[in-house]
Amino acid sequence: MKNIFKRKLKSICLLSLLLGLVGCSELDQINPNELSESAFWQTEQDLEQGIIAAYDVLQFWETYGQNFHILYSGLSDEGTNEHPFEFNALVRFTLSDSDEFGGPHWVNNYALISRAYQVLENEPRFGKPEIAGQAEFLIALGYFNLVGLFGENVAYVDRVQQPSDRPSSAENGQIYALMESMLLSAIQKLPLSWPENQYGKVTKGAAQALLAKTYFQQQRYAEAEPLLKAIIDSNQYSLLPVFNDNFRETGAVNPEALFVVNFIENGPTNETDSHRRHQVFSPSEGGGAFGDIQCSNMILNAFQREETAAGSKDSRMDYTIIYPGSSLTYYGLSGQVWADGAPNQDLVTGFYKYSEQENVENNVDPVSGSQTFMAILADGGTDYVVIRYADILLMYAEALNAAGNTAQAVQYVDQVRARSGRPMVATAYPAFTGSQSAFRDRIEQERILELSGENWRFFDLKRYGKYNNAQQVEDENFASFTDGQDEVAPIPQRELDLNANLLPNQAN
Repeated sequence: MKNIFKRKLKSICLLSLLLGLVGCSELDQINPNELSESAFWQTEQDLEQGIIAAYDVLQFWETYGQNFHILYSGLSDEGTNEHPFEFNALVRFTLSDSDEFGGPHWVNNYALISRAYQVLENEPRFGKPEIAGQAEFLIALGYFNLVGLFGENVAYVDRVQQPSDRPSSAENGQIYALMESMLLSAIQKLPLSWPENQYGKVTKGAAQALLAKTYFQQQRYAEAEPLLKAIIDSNQYSLLPVFNDNFRETGAVNPEALFVVNFIENGPTNETDSHRRHQVFSPSEGGGAFGDIQCSNMILNAFQREETAAGSKDSRMDYTIIYPGSSLTYYGLSGQVWADGAPNQDLVTGFYKYSEQENVENNVDPVSGSQTFMAILADGGTDYVVIRYADILLMYAEALNAAGNTAQAVQYVDQVRARSGRPMVATAYPAFTGSQSAFRDRIEQERILELSGENWRFFDLKRYGKYNNAQQVEDENFASFTDGQDEVAPIPQRELDLNANLLPNQAN
């Protein structure tokens, strides 16, 4: 079961002492009580510990434990913040201290890259290509996240860094080329699957999917198409019968998940890596709920359009967002109650996905016994699915459509819709299946219905050319978006101060 590998994905304290971050320029002194890098890599077990230490970065609160969700939802048109706290300025593109959130994103993605490079450099001594493949994937994933937020003008790091190294800013295309090289190599080394007790390790399918996403962000759909077809033809993945089971702590291996970040709550001492996404995404603040990110109306509007076109409510709606009229409660309280307590009652109140409510029987606070959102204090242990098969099917449909094969593409969208009992696209949207451009617009809406709150809308807006001021039609926060400036975040000033070879983004 998945908890076995979860318990292996803990911090390797000795190895973390070896970590060198881009831009760091602290006083170099040898601590005789610390294990040196040259003394660490002695056995295959050390190599295995090294790759576990790289995976461990994914569980940090500054990554998938919290911050990635804040950034990707808040900076897209699906998230907002209606409280006068720190995220209010972030989601409105008016944040004055760009290092406050960009800094941790920079440091932790380069931490992931650094740890993975150490594994990659030492792997040839032991001849473990499947470990090298995992490291290559993690390097590419770190860069995917960096380019997503900062653009291509990030530090070009293609090896283990020494204290004296000052990497230069990458030129256009250079980071994408590095990512593609890493992933093409990883695909050749990784297995189609791992034993069940190794659930969570990178597979060939995960590497193919991330490479396809890398091509998608560059609108290179023709190169992504065979990768996506290979994933589908591998028969390694399938849609779960129940949509909501993707976002619950079910305790079982998920056949829909191509890549997950493992979390475990209430585990043995020093083996608990819980997350607090549900606390951050709560509809309001108080009692352990942070209330940092709520929903914009963009998602609700998409589901309402679907209901009008299809003649029935989409079952995914109530498992995606909590809103007035929802059939589900959120920690024992109705969507209307949450909306009544929100500062802006014109907005949807929050995300239902990954809300961790299965940890609180009947949504009752286990401490007080009352139905209260104090229950949100419960640790989060649900694995976060970074890439899932429904996304692959929608991407494949988009790649086929980009090649002019619209008629063939429709069936892959229908597979995703059928799981939630939706009528076929041709039935609900006959006008959208007759042309390439119209069907591309339909796929965008299908991605909102299926994938909202899963960190992909941010990337979709960028590749669709919609990450701009005009998006205020869907999210009023974009009224503060300055075209030509806010498409990418500023390179953290601390990194510019430490490394004269780094250049600020043109929009800085």
